Amino acid sequence: MKKSYYAMGVWFIPILLIIVEAAIFLGKSNWRSDFTIYFVTFWILRVLLSPLIVLYTLKCWVDHKKWFRFFLVHIIGFTLFSLLFWSLAYLSLHDLLHRSEFFGVERTATNIRIFGMLVDNSISTNTIVYVSTTAFCYIWEFFHQNVLISKKAIELERSLNISRLELLKGQLNTHFLFNTLHTISSLMVRGQNEEANKTLVRLGELLRFSLQENKEQLISLAREIELLQLYLDIQQTRFNDRLQVSLKVPGGADSISFPSMLLQPLVENAVKYAIEPYNDKGVIDIDIHVKNGTLFISIKDNGRKEFDGINFSSGVGLSNTQERLRNLFPGQHKFSIHPNREKGVIVNIEIPNRPAEKHASIENTYSG
Repeated sequence: MKKSYYAMGVWFIPILLIIVEAAIFLGKSNWRSDFTIYFVTFWILRVLLSPLIVLYTLKCWVDHKKWFRFFLVHIIGFTLFSLLFWSLAYLSLHDLLHRSEFFGVERTATNIRIFGMLVDNSISTNTIVYVSTTAFCYIWEFFHQNVLISKKAIELERSLNISRLELLKGQLNTHFLFNTLHTISSLMVRGQNEEANKTLVRLGELLRFSLQENKEQLISLAREIELLQLYLDIQQTRFNDRLQVSLKVPGGADSISFPSMLLQPLVENAVKYAIEPYNDKGVIDIDIHVKNGTLFISIKDNGRKEFDGINFSSGVGLSNTQERLRNLFPGQHKFSIHPNREKGVIVNIEIPNRPAEKHASIENTYSG
């Protein structure tokens, strides 16, 4: 485990310091003295035992708010660590202490006396090592849990946004389906069965396209235009000469990212409010172009109704489109509605172009 390796690495530093200190102050002949061996052995044992402190702390994890249990668990842990340390130190240094005069231990000293000296020389440092290693584990886990919580929060927010966008797309699809079925019904009532059949076939293609792309919030602009053209074919069958659509899109549309089913509800609003209520020819201009890394979308109609008399808050398409843009491009989009020479409507949208490429434009004009 990483925590164990880090703990061992930290407590290995005193070994290097002791060796460097001995080399500097004890001279070349004495830097390998019993003094150096004694204290280096102490720290080697602490390095080897520090992973056990880490494992014990994680295995017997206690919330720091439960003070009594917390102290009880770690008093037991410190006792076990110290007893193991002193036992290993005694086995490793017993002969050294007996034969060396440096430590002031008589050759006749009892094992208890030697064990007591090891305890006296190490208990304060052992306390620092145990407490520091335990604190390191708690700090590590604190930050680790915070990172996990942040990741879960981000994933939850992303999941909620995706669900919300899917719901909005579902509302758009339902709204369009209702209007299209009404169109087919009207054609059949008027006896235009052939046109109704063609419209139904196109609707099937449109729904199949929509379902295939429904899992993706962003598709290519080319695919979005294909979807829009299916819709325009359906409306062209219905209105014939009364509907003329001018569509301009940049070349290389297949490499431009675009929100799926964004254009259709906006064009549908233009058809519903600027074309359907009137007998005169209606014109819808759709202009999509790229400039300075931004994708500009403009949808303009020549409706007869005064701009100030239009209630934009009642439409599902506009509100859902704005909500989708807020979720897909937070702080990176613009959406505005303006009058077209006092009558009619212009809807302008600006979104990031990914990738931003400039190509020659092509123009398709649908007219009856």
